[in-house]
Amino acid sequence: MARRPLPSPSNPSTARPPVARPFARPARPRARQRGGALVESTLGLGMVLLLGLACIEAMHWQLMRQLAYVALTEAARAGAVGNAKPQAIAQAFETAMLPRHAAADGPHHARERLRAAWQRTERRTGLPPWRIAIVAPAAEAYDDFSQPGLRNDRLRTIRNDYQAEQHGTYRARGWPGGRGPRSGLTVFEANVLRLRLRYVVEPLVPLVRPILRTAATLGGPDACAGQALAAGALPLQLELAMDMQSHPVQWPAEEATTRVRLAPQACDP
Repeated sequence: MARRPLPSPSNPSTARPPVARPFARPARPRARQRGGALVESTLGLGMVLLLGLACIEAMHWQLMRQLAYVALTEAARAGAVGNAKPQAIAQAFETAMLPRHAAADGPHHARERLRAAWQRTERRTGLPPWRIAIVAPAAEAYDDFSQPGLRNDRLRTIRNDYQAEQHGTYRARGWPGGRGPRSGLTVFEANVLRLRLRYVVEPLVPLVRPILRTAATLGGPDACAGQALAAGALPLQLELAMDMQSHPVQWPAEEATTRVRLAPQACDP
């Protein structure tokens, strides 16, 4: 009886056909790896959310900064043509801030919403929502350059016209470079109105408040900014100088308003 040839790789006719085997069952994941994708997704989405909120706050702060600068410019213009009167400066600033709460019901309601927002900021933070300090002309400038007879109320007044002639007179008087002995300014510099604004911006996202309070504990060079941060708000400080177009007047203290001060204090606000 003839034997069947043994299968050999060199003889394809005798090779056995491959046997199909079922797929091996994948190994079950370890218990500590369960939910890993969910945790990673949660962390990733949380970071994206925080980044989006930070962008919103940055845009809001920049918007308020631009609006406050425009309002400060209008306030300086009102002061430049109005003898640096605090009431005119305060009214011009408030009017220029109305677009922040503008609506179809008219400027009267916008003013009401603006004042309500400022009252809410003062109630939440314990700080004035905004304050303007008249940095210049300072009292020393009035000591050097005030001239009598320019007003009937006898308030100290710096003459705004004929500045070149005044400068020549002061130089002939022996003042080096025409600079006053008390202020160290020329009559041209004494006729410059300089305003400093401090504005408190409340964050839109409540989550930002504790972050700002934590930042206040780190300290900083500006004590006023630290007060705003400790109250959970963003500090905003702007300064603007503009040439006077009228005689600068040194107004008495009773002419100052709660929002416009005649001289910078240690911390405004």
